[in-house]
Amino acid sequence: MPGQVDDRRVDWRPALLGSFLCAAGVVRAQEPVAAQIDELLRHKDDAPVELVDRIAASRTREAALGLAKALDGVGSLRLRREIVRALGQFATVPEAEQPALQKLADVAGTEEEEELRLEALAGLGRSATIGKALLQKLVDAELPDVVREPALARHVELASQADAEWYRRIWNLEQQQRKDAKGNLQAPELNSIRLLAFRGLLPWLGEDELVATLKREIQPKIRRLALLRLHQQAMPRATEMAAWVLDRVDFPGADRAEAARILVDRTGAKVVPTFLDLMRKRDVTPDDLREAMARLLAELGDEATDKRLAKLIGRGKPHEQVFVLLATARNQDPKFLAAVRKGLVDEAKEVRRATAAVLGERRDREALPELRAMLQKPRDPEDVRLALEAITAIEGFSSAWLRELGGYAGHADRDVRNTAIEAIGRARDRRQLDVLVAALAHADWSTRLSAVEALQSLQHKDGVAALVGRLGAENGRLRRRIAEALWRLTAQPFGEDPAAWLAWWEAAGSSFQVASEKELDRAERERERRRLDARTAASPKFFGLRVESRRVVFVVDVSGSMLESMYGRYVGRRGATRIDVARQELRRAIERLEPGTLFNVMAFASSVACWRKEGVAVCDAATRASALEWVDRLGAAGATNLFDSLQLAFADPDVDTIYVMSDGEPTNGAIVDPHRIRREVASWNKHRKIVLHAIAIGGNLEVLEWLAKDAGGTYVQMR
Repeated sequence: MPGQVDDRRVDWRPALLGSFLCAAGVVRAQEPVAAQIDELLRHKDDAPVELVDRIAASRTREAALGLAKALDGVGSLRLRREIVRALGQFATVPEAEQPALQKLADVAGTEEEEELRLEALAGLGRSATIGKALLQKLVDAELPDVVREPALARHVELASQADAEWYRRIWNLEQQQRKDAKGNLQAPELNSIRLLAFRGLLPWLGEDELVATLKREIQPKIRRLALLRLHQQAMPRATEMAAWVLDRVDFPGADRAEAARILVDRTGAKVVPTFLDLMRKRDVTPDDLREAMARLLAELGDEATDKRLAKLIGRGKPHEQVFVLLATARNQDPKFLAAVRKGLVDEAKEVRRATAAVLGERRDREALPELRAMLQKPRDPEDVRLALEAITAIEGFSSAWLRELGGYAGHADRDVRNTAIEAIGRARDRRQLDVLVAALAHADWSTRLSAVEALQSLQHKDGVAALVGRLGAENGRLRRRIAEALWRLTAQPFGEDPAAWLAWWEAAGSSFQVASEKELDRAERERERRRLDARTAASPKFFGLRVESRRVVFVVDVSGSMLESMYGRYVGRRGATRIDVARQELRRAIERLEPGTLFNVMAFASSVACWRKEGVAVCDAATRASALEWVDRLGAAGATNLFDSLQLAFADPDVDTIYVMSDGEPTNGAIVDPHRIRREVASWNKHRKIVLHAIAIGGNLEVLEWLAKDAGGTYVQMR
């Protein structure tokens, strides 16, 4: 059994709250504010929100102190949030500003509810004097980064030149190791916090410092900001440095794409030969850079360049053909388009994929025969989906095409039928209601999810009846999605309670009308009030992210770098390594999974290992114990094979949510280019709708950030 990993935090409150407590001890109550405060203290959670507003309206020191005292005695999120908001109103009241804002700083530094912390920081951000000073204290304190980062973001909004040296110290261009007050080495700062500090400093950086940043900074986002600043301020070395960045094959594609945009702005068509040369060199030109250069050429509108590119259509290696397709997006010459259509039968999938997308974007009706041929005789199962998407873009939602799509809604291939269902939903054609209702009972969860979303778009009472009938058969994420669709259609407050929905439908179904926007808005305000008043049981978490799915897989990095220490976490008296923390987080999540949850655990280094090779297991006492035993044996060694692990996770048809944790950029596997990984995952998930959450340890890994953003998940960074 691994040692317990925990956080060690410093209680910084006494220093900040000293003057607040002294002030509170000398205040004398005065009417009528004193009576209002007394009422709030007596009634606590039962007090009306309006009472808080009345107290705050007096804008006195007494009111600020009374609200601060009341905050400690109330439990409901609703009332606590209103008091925190009210305290922020004192930011411009000289006599009340200090006690009100010190209380907000205490909330920001110690409150577990993120919603309250952010409200408190917003209140501090209204004051360019005391509030700004307290924000700086929060950033400098030994607090979790989830507090320090948003505090710094608020501080940067109030930035002045007087803050430059403080920002410079946080940014720490040289990445110097520093010691804390006890003489212990501090962990390197989160790159997201360094980025914020750099943003605050940016207006006061000259050309020499910006050039030095480009040459010495290790964080790509900061480099890109420095390069953009050179360009926007029309500094003499901007063109030189953009060319230098574009030529750096060791820089990620996003950096070099920014440089490419700047070179087009500054030199126009002179950069075309460089772009074409880079286009051919796949080994040193990442896909995101190649795509950016192609789209820049399309936007350039240079006649000579367009003629040159037109001669290249259909020639070269697959990546070169895709480049030319994107770079010629505005060419409407019939002879040229006829040459483009030949890409639909190319041997390379990436060429067929790009060709179908381009023809759909151009609404090329002349391509319909070739697209239908692709539909009937695909080289690959994905070709059917590509053809459906392109034909839908060209045909729109004609009755004939919708009837045809209805047939594909029962297709054996998941992505094909989901593509058809989604298109029918966008059309909002009620004649296709039966198709959607049938899909709602499909064996595949992703098809049922597509049907739920389509029925919500349809806005028909019979669709509501079908959703009500289906709610009780689902659980986890899909049940929540049906409940949300029912809410959007009816404005009724029954949540995920199947019995309540059935009883309501039996009583109201015959006279039901889909809720109007006005009705929904009114009901939304009431739902929010109930949410803030509610008390809910704690759900399992993985690195602070709630695990609400009942079809989940955890994917964790166990490469050699996971043996490095993790800031602020311990096993006994020794500092915890990243693999220690990963094991502990997995244990906590698995121990709290609801019985009946389908789950699996995967670990990746140079290769991928699975707890269950045959796919997800049903969570019960035996499987939970087996999974925990497997997790306890995890060690760390090898490279970082992110792509293969994600491919394996997506291959399980039962999974609807993935949590992936890593501490480094991909270095092994079928694909290591971060942009290509992003593109492939997005393609897998286009009609699958898996939610992917990502946790980056030890740095800001852009590939994880992209994956979470694309898949509707949350991205978390940790030191």
